[in-house]
Amino acid sequence: MLRRCFPFVILHSSFVISANAAPIDYDRDIRPFLKDNCIACHNKTTTKGGLNMETPELMVKGGDSDTGLIPGKGADSIIYQAAAHAWDSDMPPKSNKVGAVKLTAEQLTLLKDWIDQGAKASAKKDKVISWQPLPAGLQPVYATAVTPQGDYAAASRANQISIYHLPTRSLVTKLTDDSLLKSGLYKNAGVAHRDLVQAVAFSPDGTHLATASFREVKLWRRGSSSAATAPSAKFTVTQEADNSIKLTETAGGKLIAHIKTSLEAEQKQAQLTLAATRAALEVTAQNEAIKRAETEVTDQTNRLKKARELAEAAKKTLEDRKKDVKTKADAKAAADKAVPPAEPKPDEKKLAEAQEKATKAATDLTQAQEAQQRAETAIIDTDEEIKVVIENEKKAAQVVAAAKARLADLKKASDKANTDRDLLAKTPQPLAKAQALSFSANGLELVAAYGDEAPAQAWSTVNGKPIVPGSTSTPWTLEHTLGGGDDSSPITDRANSIAFSPDGRTLAVGSGEPSRSGDITLWDVAGGKLTKTYAERHLDSVLAVDFSPDGKLLASGGADKAVRITDLSSGKVVKVFEGHTHHVLALSWRVDGRLLASAGADNVVKVWDWTTGERRKNVDGWDKEVTGIRYLGAADQIATSAGDNKLRLVTSDGAEIKQLPGATSFLQSLGTSRYGDVILGGGEDGIVRAWDVATAKEIAVFKP
Repeated sequence: MLRRCFPFVILHSSFVISANAAPIDYDRDIRPFLKDNCIACHNKTTTKGGLNMETPELMVKGGDSDTGLIPGKGADSIIYQAAAHAWDSDMPPKSNKVGAVKLTAEQLTLLKDWIDQGAKASAKKDKVISWQPLPAGLQPVYATAVTPQGDYAAASRANQISIYHLPTRSLVTKLTDDSLLKSGLYKNAGVAHRDLVQAVAFSPDGTHLATASFREVKLWRRGSSSAATAPSAKFTVTQEADNSIKLTETAGGKLIAHIKTSLEAEQKQAQLTLAATRAALEVTAQNEAIKRAETEVTDQTNRLKKARELAEAAKKTLEDRKKDVKTKADAKAAADKAVPPAEPKPDEKKLAEAQEKATKAATDLTQAQEAQQRAETAIIDTDEEIKVVIENEKKAAQVVAAAKARLADLKKASDKANTDRDLLAKTPQPLAKAQALSFSANGLELVAAYGDEAPAQAWSTVNGKPIVPGSTSTPWTLEHTLGGGDDSSPITDRANSIAFSPDGRTLAVGSGEPSRSGDITLWDVAGGKLTKTYAERHLDSVLAVDFSPDGKLLASGGADKAVRITDLSSGKVVKVFEGHTHHVLALSWRVDGRLLASAGADNVVKVWDWTTGERRKNVDGWDKEVTGIRYLGAADQIATSAGDNKLRLVTSDGAEIKQLPGATSFLQSLGTSRYGDVILGGGEDGIVRAWDVATAKEIAVFKP
């Protein structure tokens, strides 16, 4: 609602409410008609005329020019006058886009009486949400995650969260919050939240799972594994002379797996591969740095050459200007001498001509002297330019030398990492002789016992992959609920995105009220306590968060189309990347922290160079929203999921590496392991698929 622009004095006075006047409650009596006809245009997002009418306090504050309300003086309040058309007010405007209409006589009377009674806000009340069970059959997979080791996967469907064991392609459990069962809202186990689960994330060590929903995040802890064993009629197992193990089907004798390695050896090989890949990435990055530094040296050399050419030209110009000044000075002296003396009286015409020549000569001399001064200044400027360029050239050359020296060290480290990886691959550690071979009670694990000499080892009976004994039946229990899920929660509206810090101690939560605010909260994982709030970090809901690899920065993306980088030591935004034309849906830092990739609802991926602070690449090729994005391991490979059913792998420069086949519906979510060898995709059809990156083959399909 707009106000007249005229000055007036705010009077602070007491007032008396008639004993017979019924108190008017703002929330009950006033706000409903203001919401439809005034607040629709005068709110935090669309503050027409600078006036926000969302609360009585804001209405008293007023807009660009006037106080909106004067408590106790309804007739003198601008908001009432505008609504009552006491002057040439056109509130609400005709043909407005929100369907606002003029207040009725009854509403105007209520508004004036409420202001006369002090324009008081209603007593604060906690809004109680009347929760209802979600519709049956609601099953899109809005969030997926994979443990860093690649053994477990989590997937959310509506308010349920399934935990899968990837090596055995089995369902371990559905998370259950017992308090929801006690509330009577749900009768069966397997419900984790009251509302849709928007995000899930495993901690770096895989011991915790965070799940995000409306105004709350829950932290679940993985329990200890038990390796209870039993005989199996389905499988037959034998240990060979070299201690390798053959697993076969009893009926028919089909060989399922010839096991030659342990979980420890496989994980060590994966770590060495990761180290070798990261070392190669560092070599590539250093070569790029050398190229940039050499380009800078070349630029400075060319600049120095140009500066010296300008200096020589300036010196020549100065000499010419000095000669010109001498010529003009001589001409002025001659012109001055040619002016006839005042007595005897000279010929007036000749006197005028002589004086004109003298004046022109003086002007020419002044111009010549100014030109000489400019030439002298140009020489000083070019000399200073040469000094600066020489210093820059020297620094650039030093950068090149230092980069090349570092490159030599990086190449040595890369060669060693490759050697260590290849050596382990060629000479794997053989298995020890087992004292006993048996199976888990659920038949999913082959377990080898080694007595007191070494811990038990286990393998998947599906494919022979090494696993943690008892991992197919590991329990998960609720440890903390962050935010509480009620009106007082510091998590505003839906928690759309979550991320663990690299050390696993902090959880970042991105939320915000749509079209109004984008908030970030930081939580202590161990104690479940709020440690930091970045209110209104974005202009709209925060949809993606990701910690930098060193844990010092937090990248966030939102519905305001922006990517913001927060320095966690100061809490300040140190960089804003702009360029997306729609919501930013996902973010991922590369393992070296040099590049950040963002995925958008504008069907593109943007790669930002943190070292230069600029956009490096714009990658397209999708027909619908890019919903998920993750850098794979330590490689320069980016996995993406999208609404066009495509799960694409691309490089930071936009080259497509491969597409993973199989998805048949809108892909809502993406998850990857720490080593980048396993990718998970969740679809609108409720199906979760897992792929082996190296072979681009599906390794598991989990249906609702």
